[in-house]
Amino acid sequence: MNLTALLINVGARLSEALVISLCNTALMFFASFKFVQTLQQSGYEGRGFLSWLRRRDNIYMMRLVILSILSVLAFLIFNIAVMIFIEGEWVVYTGFVFYLLFFAIYIKKDRKTKAKVPLIVTNRVKRLISSFVIISFLTGFIGLTLLNFTEFIAGSDALLFMLRYGIICFTPMLLPFTVLAAYYVNEPFERYNNRRYVKKCAETLASRPDLIKIGITGSYGKTSVKEILATILSEKYSVLATPHSFNTPMGECKTVKKLKPSHEVFIAGMGARNVGDIKELAETVKPEYAIITGITGQHIETFGTLENVRKTKYELIESMGEKGFAVFSTDSENTLELMRKCPFSKIGAGILKENSPAVYAENVKVTASGTKFTLCFGSAKTECSTVLMGTHNVANICMAAAMAEKLGLDAAEIAAGINRIKPIKHRLELVENDKGYTIIDDSYNANVNGTIAAMEVLDCFEGRKIVVTPGLVELGNTEDLENYQFGRRLASHANVVILVGKRRIDKIKEGLVSVEFPGENIICVNDLDAAGEQLKKLAKRGDVIIFENDLPDKYN
Repeated sequence: MNLTALLINVGARLSEALVISLCNTALMFFASFKFVQTLQQSGYEGRGFLSWLRRRDNIYMMRLVILSILSVLAFLIFNIAVMIFIEGEWVVYTGFVFYLLFFAIYIKKDRKTKAKVPLIVTNRVKRLISSFVIISFLTGFIGLTLLNFTEFIAGSDALLFMLRYGIICFTPMLLPFTVLAAYYVNEPFERYNNRRYVKKCAETLASRPDLIKIGITGSYGKTSVKEILATILSEKYSVLATPHSFNTPMGECKTVKKLKPSHEVFIAGMGARNVGDIKELAETVKPEYAIITGITGQHIETFGTLENVRKTKYELIESMGEKGFAVFSTDSENTLELMRKCPFSKIGAGILKENSPAVYAENVKVTASGTKFTLCFGSAKTECSTVLMGTHNVANICMAAAMAEKLGLDAAEIAAGINRIKPIKHRLELVENDKGYTIIDDSYNANVNGTIAAMEVLDCFEGRKIVVTPGLVELGNTEDLENYQFGRRLASHANVVILVGKRRIDKIKEGLVSVEFPGENIICVNDLDAAGEQLKKLAKRGDVIIFENDLPDKYN
């Protein structure tokens, strides 16, 4: 082959690699959204995303494997069959029709799957997808180019040509790892960018020495306590609190942007999945006041041990000076342990009087319309009522009331604030409907203590009880046992149980069956949509339906 012919051949191969890589990158782009969404739901943590990928029941990874295998088989079989009758390298390209078809089916099915928490297209997501597209293209183009150059070593046999190009059908299996690679490429910039926002947030808060700053953390109850405290304190102060579950550094930054000169109190919910997370949040806010709610093994999947959970929650206390003040739940042994360690001014609050809380409740009466109780500050007592249901919410109110009293509110103001508390979204929230049955939405982040509280509330209602649940997650090695025990508890409170999903419902079912719960009253479905279809057939006037936990998409 002379030089001119060689250059023409090289140019043709490069052009082919370019066109195929561009087309394949477009397909990879449209198929990547589920994996970007999962990375976002994992808090942009590579370890969390990898943990999800490694799950044996990861149906999305299975689909990619099936897509690749079917594409390769169809590509090879078709090309071998055709080459018997027709010669020429151009025939190989026709085999990609099956690859395109299978990929289109995959993307269409992916689009039809309704996400509970859709991908939020932030600037960070745009940067991530841009890096993903570049890496996808470069990987495909460079890989194909290198494979094509083997032609000059192994020859240009049509079969070898087919095998070289057939490899492209395996690239869908690389999709999630390409997303992960894009994440790691972007991560240094994202960390730098986040530090800029966090620094500005810290400077804004530091510029307000008059601002009362309160940090709230715990394994459960922190959002409820935050909402309750914000409502009570608004009887006396102008309050800014992180909304919903904005309990990350970026959540703090977004909230502080709304800080006005008129605000007198800033309340920050502080969440954590790893040791050091609370320290980072506390160093930004520098709160003088703290509330630590109950501590359990929730998120032990990422923490590793319960001791790490306790250590992380205590980071809030360690970040405060000697003039700090902290309220601890006395209803949790883990929290009591931290309270005993706390070196500065502190107070305990809760509903278990045997643990000697300084602020507690008695005469608690939980009904289907709310809760009434006597709030006790030592010997001083105040009658209170709230639309919130459950004794666990009374415990949350006690913690908020203890902080409110420290900040100068009198008993009448605290009682008025308690009376104004509104139902907290997705936390034992009554949902209005015109079907004649009662719906209780307790779908947010169920934990062991939360399920116990939910069953107590369920008992306040008359009628047949239907529980819809996918079970409990992020409990590490105890997850199977806790779901089994959850099933045993359900049997004492529910008449019908609808189990959603595939992975953990077996343990719940085992728990139900172990206490002779009727098998015909256990209904297993694949997803929440299917549960809804079952409820349409099953539910009737007078029933009480509770949705207990609704797992993020990454767990389904």
